[in-house]
Amino acid sequence: MRDHLKYFIFTILCLCLGLAPANGSIRSEYEVKAAFLYNFTRFVRWSQVVDSTAPLIVCVVGDDPFGELLDPLRGRKSQGRELQLRYPDSTFELTGCDVLYISQSQSRNLPELINLARQEGMLTVSDLPDFIRKGGMLGYVKKGNVIRFEINLKAATEAGLTINSRLLELAVRVLR
Repeated sequence: MRDHLKYFIFTILCLCLGLAPANGSIRSEYEVKAAFLYNFTRFVRWSQVVDSTAPLIVCVVGDDPFGELLDPLRGRKSQGRELQLRYPDSTFELTGCDVLYISQSQSRNLPELINLARQEGMLTVSDLPDFIRKGGMLGYVKKGNVIRFEINLKAATEAGLTINSRLLELAVRVLR
């Protein structure tokens, strides 16, 4: 178990260094969240995927808190699938998303987005307060100055997603 934790933390640190500007500044909260977002794609399996070489589409709905921080993910591979980014303006444009990051500006639409994501087999991620308790799957939480995450395993399973046990071990809380 400790080896898995060391590997995951090492991967996060390497990714943070690779995503960050070269000026050596302290990593911002959203640089860390972007690194986590990439790593989430590596530890989740989508059962509804017919073509394992099809792009893995990460969608950010609402106000984009990442700015350009997700741009380095474009074209990277996760589980043999090329990552693509989309920024849909409406729920009609969410079709085809594999990962749905729900920004804070979408808190009013949260029940609708979570329901749609579950039906479509999308992994939901957000930093909205109590996100996993409200039916989201992976929620960022801040513990002091450290960004961690919680998992709603039941919601993921209902959407046809399988979360790797290594990721479950690293969560600060898992709802089953």
